[in-house]
Amino acid sequence: MDIAETVNSKTLHQHSLSVIVPTLNDKENLPILTERIHAALKAFSNSLKFEVIIIDDHSTDGTFEEARKLATRYSWVKALEKKGEKGKAYSLLEGIAVARHDLLCIIDADLQYPPEAIPEMLAKLYDDEADVVITNRVVSKASISRRSASRVFKRIQQILDSNKYDTQSGLKLFRHDILGFIDLQPTRWTFDLELLAYAETLGCRIVSVDIELEKRNMGDSKLKLTSGTYEILRHSLKLRFKPYDYIPFNEELNETYGLGFFYKGDAYIPQSDVKRRESALERVLPAQKLIVLGIVLLIVSGFVLRWHTTLTVIIAALTVLYFADLLFNLFLIYRSFSKAPEIHISKRQISEVDESEWPTYTVLCPLYRESSVLPQFVRALSRLNYDFKKLQVMLLLEEDDLETIATAKSMRLPNYFEIVVVPHSYPKTKPKACNYGLRKATGEYIVIYDAEDVPDPMQLKEAYLSFKNLPDNVACVQGKLNFYNPRQNTLTRAFTAEYSLWFDLVLTGLQSINAPIPLGGTSNHFKTSKLLELGGWDAFNVTEDADLGMRIVKRGYRTAIMDSVTLEEANSQFGNWFRQRTRWVKGYMQTYLVHTRRLRDFPRSIRGLDAVTFQLVIGGKVLSMLINPVMWLLTIAYFCLRAKIGHSVESFYPAPVLYLAVISLLFGNFLYLYYYMIGCAKREHYDLIKYAFLVPLYWLAMSAAAYVACIELLHKPHYWNKTKHGLHLVDGVEINLAEAAEVYAEANT
Repeated sequence: MDIAETVNSKTLHQHSLSVIVPTLNDKENLPILTERIHAALKAFSNSLKFEVIIIDDHSTDGTFEEARKLATRYSWVKALEKKGEKGKAYSLLEGIAVARHDLLCIIDADLQYPPEAIPEMLAKLYDDEADVVITNRVVSKASISRRSASRVFKRIQQILDSNKYDTQSGLKLFRHDILGFIDLQPTRWTFDLELLAYAETLGCRIVSVDIELEKRNMGDSKLKLTSGTYEILRHSLKLRFKPYDYIPFNEELNETYGLGFFYKGDAYIPQSDVKRRESALERVLPAQKLIVLGIVLLIVSGFVLRWHTTLTVIIAALTVLYFADLLFNLFLIYRSFSKAPEIHISKRQISEVDESEWPTYTVLCPLYRESSVLPQFVRALSRLNYDFKKLQVMLLLEEDDLETIATAKSMRLPNYFEIVVVPHSYPKTKPKACNYGLRKATGEYIVIYDAEDVPDPMQLKEAYLSFKNLPDNVACVQGKLNFYNPRQNTLTRAFTAEYSLWFDLVLTGLQSINAPIPLGGTSNHFKTSKLLELGGWDAFNVTEDADLGMRIVKRGYRTAIMDSVTLEEANSQFGNWFRQRTRWVKGYMQTYLVHTRRLRDFPRSIRGLDAVTFQLVIGGKVLSMLINPVMWLLTIAYFCLRAKIGHSVESFYPAPVLYLAVISLLFGNFLYLYYYMIGCAKREHYDLIKYAFLVPLYWLAMSAAAYVACIELLHKPHYWNKTKHGLHLVDGVEINLAEAAEVYAEANT
């Protein structure tokens, strides 16, 4: 969003100007300067409303008295006596505080800056070319000391700043309303540095006008070369290493557009107040960059000094990680079977609840380019077994998705459905749309369903009773996910095996040890009050569900799994599946980077378990996808070329590491395949068990997606790879909702 979209533009005849003149012992210059300002502005436009505010910084030569005489003589002159401490920046702030007009011009009183340049500067704002106009000084006529100072300051600016402007120039023009977004707190001589840093963050258009800096005829320079240079240098360094790159919306903008902020020249409206350090807005913080740089330098140094030992240590670390992941997953699956930790609500329990006791419920349905599956989706949600008077179903449709909006409006939707158009803004992601819906939610409880979902009709009631039977610190109840087209082709069969393992065994195993649970993207039910307390979803994380699962734990809350299933569409086209998987892996990378910023944010009482689980489930999952192909190639090369390279490869495996590697190779891979088989069996997809032997090819495709995700994380971290739904309709796979309802009913007996 451009700054022009967030501040009120005014037409030519409506513009008015406040010229602020900071002074210190400039008595003789003031009459000349005010006359030149008046002549220049009148020559520009007779209808221009303007004022000249002269603010005196404790002068000792009668400057303030001269300013008062000018104010008596001219109605457009105002004289102010400085109230605060000395310093040009503080004078400007006091002058700005009383300025009445929509444009501000600041000009030094030493007559070195020609006020005749103001009309040219005004023209650029009037023609909507700029929001800030700076003069670039040409110093051929200035004194030697002034030229030296100018060169020094410009050199500092070139080294420390990314802009090309003459930051310390004493003549600038800018829109007054820019200051309504920022809180300037400069030192004596750094008003200009802060103003331009903030202006760039706001996305202001900054242009420059060349002027000839005149030689000083009267008065002394206020800026001491040594002390002034030091102060500007120190503040420039502060801006460089702690940049003013993030400005929250003010109250007026939040009310008009939603919760948002300006960041590095762009406006973002994530519709939530997730804290910056908990958001994927920034990929890597400076401290994380230093850690990564340190690790890289350590590895490079190791290879330079003792490459064989270094490589041996790396292989040993990866082998231990593999083995730890193997044991961890074995433990989770054992716990899943031995404890049966998921929450089960029977049909009898539901029937015992009086209808008046059911709470209000909001259903968020973020849809984008989903016109093909919208009829199926509406029919599925219409089968929800719930008092419709207490139900709010919001179809969250993007403003530019005209086709889906038209389809929704053409349908005879039940009266508890609402079409909510999400205003276009960035980032353009599903969690942003959900945050927008959260602001309008009226339900005591809230759930998300995706466009292709077919939820268990009793799921809302099961979720409520689950919350009722669980401790108050449970903020989310996650339903299980599976697919209604598992046998469409080989890809959907492998995908179904993966989902069966993940939702029926891994997540329930995590719940059994009270560990953090990365949420699924749909069928996660929340207490609305707690979701608001969490700040909603991170609109910059493209796997916002996993991220929210971690934030739930960091706030001292928990997630529970309930034995209620929502059926989705398994991707049946490889390209579509690959783009979806790339987004998921990229989101896991974002989640890992965000939540390793401050591991101490995990509750202290369980920090060890939560942090370790987080490392294995989020970090380990991503790392294994990245290193799998490398380890596979190394293993294949060893067996195929053992006569030539066998001894060399073996030298990197000390005995303990070799034993772990062999166990992982022989038993680990078998166990991983067996896990998929168990998942299919538990979901009663017995005919899919044999397809578990194709899972290694599936893993290879996931690794390829992980490498693409790394590239996207660098170049387009917040880009949302849209998953195309409705492919089952193209292939003639019809979903019998009545039959699905019968299956759900049977499961609840």
